[in-house]
Amino acid sequence: MAAGYKWHPITDLGDDPRSLTDGELESLWRVWQSQKKDLAEREVLHEFEQRLRREWAIETGIIEDVYTLDRGVTRTLIEKGIDAALIPHGTTNKDPVLVARVIQDHFETLEGMFDFIGGQRAFSTGYVKELHAALLRNQDVHAVVDQFGKVFEKPLEKGVYKSLPNNPTRPDGAVHEYCPPEHVASEMDELVRMYSEHQTREIPPEVEAAWLHHRFTQIHPFADGNGRVARALASLVFIKRGWFPLIIKRDDPQRRYIEALEKADAVDLRPLVAIFVESQRAAFIEASEVAYDVTPITSTHDAVIAVRDRLLQRGKLPPTEWARAKETAGVLYQLAGQRLEEVAAELRQEIGNPGGFDFEVIRGKAPGDPVREAAIRAAGIAPDLAEFDQAVRLRLNTGRQEALAISFQGIGPRFRGFIGVVGYLFVQGPGPLPIEGATFQINYEEDIETAKSRFSKWLDGVVVRGLNQWRQSL
Repeated sequence: MAAGYKWHPITDLGDDPRSLTDGELESLWRVWQSQKKDLAEREVLHEFEQRLRREWAIETGIIEDVYTLDRGVTRTLIEKGIDAALIPHGTTNKDPVLVARVIQDHFETLEGMFDFIGGQRAFSTGYVKELHAALLRNQDVHAVVDQFGKVFEKPLEKGVYKSLPNNPTRPDGAVHEYCPPEHVASEMDELVRMYSEHQTREIPPEVEAAWLHHRFTQIHPFADGNGRVARALASLVFIKRGWFPLIIKRDDPQRRYIEALEKADAVDLRPLVAIFVESQRAAFIEASEVAYDVTPITSTHDAVIAVRDRLLQRGKLPPTEWARAKETAGVLYQLAGQRLEEVAAELRQEIGNPGGFDFEVIRGKAPGDPVREAAIRAAGIAPDLAEFDQAVRLRLNTGRQEALAISFQGIGPRFRGFIGVVGYLFVQGPGPLPIEGATFQINYEEDIETAKSRFSKWLDGVVVRGLNQWRQSL
């Protein structure tokens, strides 16, 4: 049987871990510190943190197919708490009582991770085993495939390293090899040693989290539950640095998550780092959303402050943050236009004008464009076009009116100081098509030169992937 991936001992990070990230979290960190203080003063930080932890507890099981759960019920559990009574029959594929218990196990494990960090315990293989046992407290069996391809259930040993290989076979017949059972203990010892040495180095948290997640996954030390433990370990890194637990949602393309792990197998950790950055960014915006959802208005003063904030959000009283973010967005908008003009010129040069082919760049606002708004929302962004609204499109006219578009919009309506950028492809027939990794965020703390450097790399990737998608549709 062919080996799709041949196991080898885990490796450490290189000498330049900062080269694996674009540095967005550095400026986002400064924004979060300001917003966090504001949330704490308004006494809504705790509510946000509880919601985020419940979301982590739910989604980490869904992505591993431990259970299914209706999206509406998921939202109810996040907002109201983990309770089997809130899970109607037919909204999950398991007994609602069992699902609630498993989710509660995940939640309590995450709570314990905060205690672990606060208690200043040393990271160890013993602690990893504790995590596994806690996460899988209510799971008694796991699926095993024998040499004849027959699936059967076997009792699950919790907090105990595997005794048999757990190498999955892909649909094409190739085998992905994880660490053999006889090497697991030594590899886990090595993982702990390398991680401990990292504490004396200035490694960005998104890089450290991606490295720890991936190397643990390469070992796959337990018979089952390795994905949940891997995300818990990555969350541990982020929590220790004052960030958020790592949430990989069912709505995120799981294929992209798996492909990022495969690229990390091929010694390219950057795609996984990028996914982790996106997760932190999404949680940060959610913090602001929750703040406005749960803040009670019980006095005249509260009502006046709410009106003030609403006016600020709508641009009636433009704050300094908006001015800086809009200045940066204006510069990047011009860069996008220039880059697409270069691409249009090259298309005209290489393809010419057979049969009326036309490649043209169009800039400006696009009010009331349902295709654009659908593409923005598909990217997970609630646009505030009243706050900021610009777009640049490369028309691809080959007998079909199609386009590669870069859209700039405010993020809101309840948030200020952030502007989102979304790249998408409009193909005649199916409508807007998402481009992988085609979301970018501008924040008011990042200096323009750093943002330009980060944006240029992002834009080139979007153009390449977008044109490839368009080519395949012809």
